[in-house]
Amino acid sequence: MYNILTEFGFPMKLVKLIKMCLNETYTRVRVGKHLSDMLFIKNGLKQGDSLLPLLFNFVLEYCIMTVQVNQDGLKLNGTHLLLAYADDVNIFGGNAYTVKKKKEAVLVASKDPGLEVNADKTKYMVMSRDQNAG
Repeated sequence: MYNILTEFGFPMKLVKLIKMCLNETYTRVRVGKHLSDMLFIKNGLKQGDSLLPLLFNFVLEYCIMTVQVNQDGLKLNGTHLLLAYADDVNIFGGNAYTVKKKKEAVLVASKDPGLEVNADKTKYMVMSRDQNAG
């Protein structure tokens, strides 16, 4: 993630400050009136941190840009259609093969920075005037 921030032009000082905020983090869990001992967070990000949605957007944008470099498929006004909003990604293509190819490219691009696609929330839909498009 830190390499992605530097590629977007973040000053190294700011990247180091973000790294300091995210590394060596601890948390506690409250169950009823009982508060647990300190728990070290080994990986992942702190839920509720106001900086995290912004960082997530930069990482997702990097993945989308990686996929957009060389792709075939449906264009709208000369632009390939791979749309993202928050954590939703919509992939458009002229046929099922193109959509599957783009999906694989998104999976590969998102794996390196640590993003995972939730297969249970993934939906596919082929729309075409051609009866044999799917």
